[in-house]
Amino acid sequence: MNNLARQLKLLVAPVLALTLLTSCAKSSAFEPLADGPCTANQEAAIAKHLSAQIDALAARNWELAYSYASANFRFTIPLAQFTEIIQQDYVMLIENKGYSFGPCEISGDNIMRQVSVASDQGEFSLNYKLSFYDSKIGVESALIKQLTEGLSL
Repeated sequence: MNNLARQLKLLVAPVLALTLLTSCAKSSAFEPLADGPCTANQEAAIAKHLSAQIDALAARNWELAYSYASANFRFTIPLAQFTEIIQQDYVMLIENKGYSFGPCEISGDNIMRQVSVASDQGEFSLNYKLSFYDSKIGVESALIKQLTEGLSL
């Protein structure tokens, strides 16, 4: 009986492990990327990712904000340079009074998402370029367009 139990255990263990692994695996909303408007799941995932980065910037947690950049960006731009760029050019994100998400579009390997940001400096539209690589979303860049100027007292 002891031998039978051991053989049964050897037979059941791999099946159980395989079942657990496949039940934990999620099919990604980003695989494969298809040109056109983002799906609702893609929009939600991108909004969550960008919100986390913007909130980290507002908290001045540069290291956490940097972690939301793509691997390619982090390979090219070190943390100190990222921090300097943010503090010089993206003050509206650090001192934002709120933000909202606009259209999301996929073209080739690029994901584009528009974000509107309100700050004391005015209203801004940022066009984010993101990538999806190695099962991870990453921010590649954000182009700024100032829509209105803030009030000077």
